[in-house]
Amino acid sequence: MKIAMLVPFFYPHTGGTEKYVRDLSLELSKKGHEVTIISNNLPRKKKAPKEEMIDGVKVIRLPAVELFPYLPVTWSFKKKLIEDMDIVHTHGPAFSFTRSVPKKHKATHILTFHCDTIMFDKFMGLHVPRWFQKAYEFVMDIYIRRIIRRADMIISTTETYASTSPVLKDFAHKVVPIGIHTDGIDGVIKKLGLTPDKKKDNQIIFLGRLAQNKGVDFLVKAMPKVLEKFPKTKLLICGEGEEKSHLERLIKKFGIEKSIEWHGKLTFDQLVEYYYTSSVFVMSSISRLEAFGIVQLEAMACSTAVVCTDIPGPNAVMDKDKSGIIVKPRDPDSLADGLIKVLSDPEKAREMGRHGRQLVETKYNWDTIADQILAIYGEAAKAKK
Repeated sequence: MKIAMLVPFFYPHTGGTEKYVRDLSLELSKKGHEVTIISNNLPRKKKAPKEEMIDGVKVIRLPAVELFPYLPVTWSFKKKLIEDMDIVHTHGPAFSFTRSVPKKHKATHILTFHCDTIMFDKFMGLHVPRWFQKAYEFVMDIYIRRIIRRADMIISTTETYASTSPVLKDFAHKVVPIGIHTDGIDGVIKKLGLTPDKKKDNQIIFLGRLAQNKGVDFLVKAMPKVLEKFPKTKLLICGEGEEKSHLERLIKKFGIEKSIEWHGKLTFDQLVEYYYTSSVFVMSSISRLEAFGIVQLEAMACSTAVVCTDIPGPNAVMDKDKSGIIVKPRDPDSLADGLIKVLSDPEKAREMGRHGRQLVETKYNWDTIADQILAIYGEAAKAKK
């Protein structure tokens, strides 16, 4: 089949959706399908090629501007880019590409609904009025409902997210999780000589964008309680983003600077090393902008236990109490208690890590997931005819 992946952002812009589209596209290409990724050339300062081939997958980047944060706009998308396709697979938010696919296009239109359109309730430590958030989200939900009707089939990555979405809960959908490739991770583990005895029982890792929806401020607020029980604990904060200055002030306020290690953007080798050597990975996200959490898969692939907040989507990824612990969102005490529980029993933490690794090898294997996606393509194409 000829498949077009239409996604608002793609590498060098990095994020969960970009990783999902890349990995799915590469897997479909390996299975003999012709895949083209069409995206926008953002961030423009990185000057990515307009067209290139990546391991057999063609990538086209269109001239675009970012009208608002995470809202790309292009006037260069033409119907001829997808006229010969059998499948057009769009990804949102943003839903501009979904809207651009003609209603009566001959290709089967699949949409992966990655998350709802949510406004942050805080930016740079400053609160956004709740009435403004609600008004914005109400208008966006109406707009998105009209757009996603264009799709012949909708995919959600978890049922807990779809069933609680103000938009998606009213639409028929299929559930297919996100996958992970373990080959590259295993190669780094072997290259660096990482073995279970390299686990640091007092090391916690957070990895992600330092944005409000990631809830890193609640993690920082949890650390004094953790340090009271385990004074030698180190928290590695890996990532960059607009919340960093606010987090630095918060850390200074609690006087825990010596217990925090800042790491910006990591190389892949560093990413694997820090995941692998940590006793626990923490996912402290607080909003529906986090609909799955690929970072959980990365941590589990490195045989590391996970502490994750109980929000729709991410709460369906792990095996609760087997590969990790689920805690209350926006609750520093609950988060601290979860971390203390893992840190208190290093052997149990290792057992959780081993279970997580087994889980990614079975449930989250990209080869299996790509077959599930192909089955949905076939079902939707048959229904369309």
